[in-house]
Amino acid sequence: MRIIKQILYSIFIFFFSVKIASGQFEISGKVIDANSKFPVSGAVIIIYPGELKAATDDSGMFSIYNIKVEYITIRASMIGYKNSSVYKKLIAAETNFTIIYLPEMNIMTGEIEVYSTKIEHQLKYSIFPIALVSRKSIAGVNPVSVSEVLSTKPGLNLVRDGIWATDINIRGMSRDNIVVLINGNRIETANNLSARLSLVDMNTIERIEVIKGGTSSIYGSGGTGGVVSITTLSGKFEKKLSMTGVISGGYAAVNEMTNPGLSLYLNSENIYSNLYTIFRQASDVKIPSGVIPNSSFRDYGISLNTGLRFSKNNFLTLDLQFLNTPYAGIPGGYPLFPNTATVTYEPAERQLAALTYERKNINGLISYLSAKVFLQNIFRDVSVVPNSIVFIPKTATGPARKITNISIDPDGKHYSSGAIIQADFVTNNNNKLIGGIDLWSRKLETSRERTQKIEVLDSNNNVVSTSIVQTGDVPIPDSRYTSIGLFAQDQISIMKDKLFVDVSARVDGIYISNEESVSPLYVITNGVVNNSPPNQIVLWEASSSNDLSWSFNTGGNYKLSKELNCALNFSYAYRSPSLEERFQYIDLGNLVRIGNPLLDPETGYFISTSLKYWSDDLNLSLELYSNYLTDLVTEIQGMYEGRNALVKTNIGSARLAGFDAEWDYNFYGRFVFYGGASFVNGEDTKTGAALPQIPPLNGNIGFKYDLNNFFNFNFNTFIYADQNRVATGEIATTGYAVFNFYTGVNKLFLSGYDFGFDIGIENIFNNDYRNYLSTNRGSVTSEPGRNFFFKAKLAF
Repeated sequence: MRIIKQILYSIFIFFFSVKIASGQFEISGKVIDANSKFPVSGAVIIIYPGELKAATDDSGMFSIYNIKVEYITIRASMIGYKNSSVYKKLIAAETNFTIIYLPEMNIMTGEIEVYSTKIEHQLKYSIFPIALVSRKSIAGVNPVSVSEVLSTKPGLNLVRDGIWATDINIRGMSRDNIVVLINGNRIETANNLSARLSLVDMNTIERIEVIKGGTSSIYGSGGTGGVVSITTLSGKFEKKLSMTGVISGGYAAVNEMTNPGLSLYLNSENIYSNLYTIFRQASDVKIPSGVIPNSSFRDYGISLNTGLRFSKNNFLTLDLQFLNTPYAGIPGGYPLFPNTATVTYEPAERQLAALTYERKNINGLISYLSAKVFLQNIFRDVSVVPNSIVFIPKTATGPARKITNISIDPDGKHYSSGAIIQADFVTNNNNKLIGGIDLWSRKLETSRERTQKIEVLDSNNNVVSTSIVQTGDVPIPDSRYTSIGLFAQDQISIMKDKLFVDVSARVDGIYISNEESVSPLYVITNGVVNNSPPNQIVLWEASSSNDLSWSFNTGGNYKLSKELNCALNFSYAYRSPSLEERFQYIDLGNLVRIGNPLLDPETGYFISTSLKYWSDDLNLSLELYSNYLTDLVTEIQGMYEGRNALVKTNIGSARLAGFDAEWDYNFYGRFVFYGGASFVNGEDTKTGAALPQIPPLNGNIGFKYDLNNFFNFNFNTFIYADQNRVATGEIATTGYAVFNFYTGVNKLFLSGYDFGFDIGIENIFNNDYRNYLSTNRGSVTSEPGRNFFFKAKLAF
């Protein structure tokens, strides 16, 4: 027993107290708000030369070890603050404690670090068009999903399948062309009836970065429209053991949504663990003319983020996330169901488990190494009540029948897994080179059961006999999509940081296979099972195929002056058709949707240029782009076994071109005038016809004020023009404007507790309007009406 105690004590000492000094110097310090004198949590600290990094804890403290040089520059940065740099001479065998004051900045600084392009760099030096959404901007509003937050940025537009189910459109490119990552892990699921951006706990988000445009050279297949990279909150290593927490909650009047949540944080020198829980419940949403039926939802989730530090340069991180939606209504039916149908998720669920190892400050060819494995599964069960009755008249071979469609119950299980190894290579101070291997796989299993009541009628329409018939089939055969890619990216600084050149390339081997599927799979008549019904056919033969794809990106960012930068970017990107596009067979009564296993990959050339001005009081950004795509996958009208069908087809080529503009002007004190605008035109280059799902000209104008992160208010309006240039089957929409007001108070200290609240009114004038990108859902003709909401949090 004594030996066991000694072993346990040794392990405890190792994890909590180990300090391996492999460098000559170390430094610690504290970052403080220059105005309020409060500590700044989450500030990024970088030591030059060497680019050693750390983040401040909840008390504003930081520590960095293994510093090789005596004279250093310490730079501290944080969203909402101006960067601050301190030059310091270090003394060996001392902590070299330093206090850094960060002055507030009322507009976004171009010196904030961005991470979505794999190589960390300042936003103003990026060659990619990047939209950044911070945690602070999420905290003051009342979004149901990630999509609603993103739609406030130019070039990003909300696509609505329901109140809970939403997605995003990037510069006219649809959800199929967008890669979504959470902490670097791909979210792979079907994009019909959107769910991926709704299965995220908004309370856990630290930041969202969106790359607008083709980026396959970074993340592989699917990024022809862009990448949405969601980063959730991470714990911090602190010298002293601390346990804190936050209780939060809110209420929204437009759908009576409540959202209580609890967050717990445990931090120590070598271990941290954060736990987040959320529960939301909402009724049908109100619109100016009444309510949208079947738009209620309920969801809940729990997330765990744990970090372990073996030594000053060796880290292990575990992410566990579980989000479940027992019930989420999907209003409308068209084009899959009759408009009378009631469609709900029962349930939708996302599970994530990711383990990441990091090794920093490595001597030799490699300076940094990370290895990650992850599992991410999405389960989607849909319940459809068609609410339809079909009468079939008497024929020469059969009696009259009355068929009542009772229910259709499709479900899909999307199993994703992957591994990523990435290394930063040592070159010189003007060059950043990374490379790695990216492997991910998606396994898909689906099923569907249709239940009908079939009544045989006599000549007087009296019921002669009744049968309950359950027909099972497989919408998509059991199939697998596997991609393994080799990638490299090099960023070069030329002329003393006046010009940044970025080059990246990637090669992917893609392997696709499917099992044989038959239709119908079985028929149950009044409880009697028949696994070999007479009309059973082989729908998809078992098959496999391979594809080798490559992508490339290059560009530069040139500093015209201290405040003015211009950038040019060119990329070649691709998207290999999904399993749904290749193998789907969706027969839901109203029409049939058919896949095509012979589809070619979509490819495209993407050109963008930007001019951006960054100063302490004014930010201006203008981005122009033109995208050329070939072999676009879309659905065209056709016939299948004598029935109307939508068939997946490569249609040729298309062009999308437009602009995004954005500005922030701190014109007086803490008052900021801001706004943005975007426009895109998309057309088939062969026929000149309009492409589907192209948003109209739109923009926003706002006015906000922030007092020392204590009190704030924000008034804005979002304006959309008419959209009359529409694709076949789409509905033109008229222009509209929506006005919103938000205000909040933070850091109210009550008996040792930190209390804050936010209040808002959205759609102040209760305007009745239709989102053009929601026209694919037949009965969703109005967006939510006036909404009063209240949010509060108590930190302890």
